Order: sequence, then C-alpha cells, then structure tokens
Amino acid sequence: MKKRLLFTANTLDIGGIEKALINLLNNIDYSKYEVTLVLEKKEGAFLKDLNKNVILKELKVSTLKITPIRKLINFSRKLIFKLKNQNKYDFSCCYATYSYSANKLALIGSTNSSLYVHSNYKDLYNKEEFCEFFNTRNVDKFKHIIFVSNESKDCFEKIYPSLKEKLVVINNLINVDNIIKLSKEKLSLKKNNKTLLFVGRLDDSSKKLGRAINLVKNISNIDLWIVGDGPDRYKYEALVTKNDLNDRITFFGRKENPYPYMKECDYIILTSDYEGFPVTYLEALVLNKTIITTIPVSDDKIDIRDYAYIISKNEDKMVKEVKNILDKSKRNKIVSIDNIQKERIKDLENLFNEVI
Repeated sequence: MKKRLLFTANTLDIGGIEKALINLLNNIDYSKYEVTLVLEKKEGAFLKDLNKNVILKELKVSTLKITPIRKLINFSRKLIFKLKNQNKYDFSCCYATYSYSANKLALIGSTNSSLYVHSNYKDLYNKEEFCEFFNTRNVDKFKHIIFVSNESKDCFEKIYPSLKEKLVVINNLINVDNIIKLSKEKLSLKKNNKTLLFVGRLDDSSKKLGRAINLVKNISNIDLWIVGDGPDRYKYEALVTKNDLNDRITFFGRKENPYPYMKECDYIILTSDYEGFPVTYLEALVLNKTIITTIPVSDDKIDIRDYAYIISKNEDKMVKEVKNILDKSKRNKIVSIDNIQKERIKDLENLFNEVI
C-alpha cells in the first residue's frame, strides 16, 4: 500500500521556493507514494510543471477587511480540513516557511510533520523577532525541521537548543537534465565585456544588487545582466541611469527559463546580505559556471567555498577582490549533482517512511 504524503504551500508562482517544490515533487517515486499538494491559491507559472500524479487542492485564505468575518471564514475552512484530514497522512511538510496557513495544515495532516526552512532568518531578524517568527509557526510541534544549509541550522540551534534532535539538513533538488536542455535555447545577445549575471528577486532588503551595480561602475571591462523582477526593480533601474550605465547593465525581467543567460554569461554573481543556500549555486554548478558571491554556505553534501570565489560585502573591498578574480582562471571544479541528489532523495524517503 502506498504511503500518503502531504505538502502545503502558498502558490506555484515563479520563485526559488516554488521551483524547488516542483523539483522535489517531480523526484518522488509515485509507485511508492501518493502525494497531495494543498495551496492557498491554485495559481502560478509552475502549475504546468507539476507532476500529473500529484493530487492538487486549494484552501483559500480569506482576506476580507472585516476582521471578525475574515477570522470566522478562515477558522471554518481549517476546521473542515481538520475533520477530513486529521493525521490522514504518513508524512506532511510545510514547504512555505512563512505561511501560517500552510504551517497549520501540515501539522493537522500528520504527526510525522516537517517544516522546510529555506533561508537564514538570523540575518533577517533580531533574536526577539526570530523567536516570534518561529514560535507563531509552532516550530516545536514539528517532528523535523529541515534546513537547506548548515549555517541556517546552526544559527537556529543556538536559539532553540532544545530542538537539536529535530534538525536536519537536506538541500533543495533541481532538475539537472531540464537545466541542460533549456540552457541550449538560442539568445541574440551582444557581449562586449566579461559578463556577470544575477538571477533572482529584485528585493534590496536581502539581495543588495546595488553592490553589483557599483562593480560595473568601478570596473570598466565588465557588464551586468539581471534576470528577475521584484519590488526594487525601479530603484535599481534609477541607480543604473544615474550612473550612466544603461549600455552596460541590462534588465531582462522575470524569465521562466533563465538558463540560456546562465550558459552565455562568464560569471554568476550574488551580492546578498543573507541567503539560505541559493538554488542558483546548484544551477551554476550544473552549467559549470564560476560563482562570485558574498554568501559562503554549505549544505548536507556541498561546501560552496570549494567551487566559488567568496567576496566581501564592503563595496570598496568588493571592487578590489573582483578585479583580482577577473585576472585569475575560472573556478570550474566538477561535481556530480545527479549523484548528490540521489542521496538527498534517500534522505527524504527516510523522513517519509518514519514510523508515526
């Protein structure tokens, strides 16, 4: 008899977490598992990529402005879900850490429950805010808490030492064959200089893309390609215009297929203040691209310091370091992501199969 798995999330719109969820679901052995995915909103560009074996459901969260009615509607919907699904599943996972609704549904679905943590919240919050974030998400009630990096796990453990035995590091999965296939799409791009590529959400609270723009301003033989969108795109575009860099910095917007840009660039760059373990790292390794980054993280199988150039977050130091990197040979140490992912799938199956 197949074991029943439940995953809960917000939407399947374009984003790192959503892409990682699709890749996880597409790597499950459906001869052994029956999988249900419950979304707050059944929408998003990645819906078309969802494995056909997944049972897809929607449990909307009301956003009515009249608070008593909104709370009553949401309570009623969760109560109905609880009556139908209390401990119905052999394993449940809240994949969207930030979502209150996904959190509660995962805890209802199984006592063998997991919370996936995709970022290092220590860099986002002070200790009090950190605790409030996780306490309101009932972190202590989950059987396992899964992190994508050792650094995220270690930071969490310092604040919640009593939960040490629940903590696991299993990084996100990617679709290696699909990345290679999609990277072959032809682009009509002119390259005049060495090209740095940023792929991600344009959100200055974490990504600090102004640092990469500053590199172009101070290093004459590099250009910057930016693939992605977000709340601070106009801020970054204004900064580019202010510094007269429009001929060397290109905004391509959000792309369902960023891989041809990754294949064509010379370096992948991340200038963030904090990350969990960027999926971009794994994608860059698949395409054998040199990474320049401010984020030196490791996961259950990989230490990115073995594959990337780590640079300072200080803009003046960063300029000097990148100039030095451009004069060096590219770091192209080979790693088999396929083999690593097979091990990760086994680690996940060990969680799926735990006795309740």
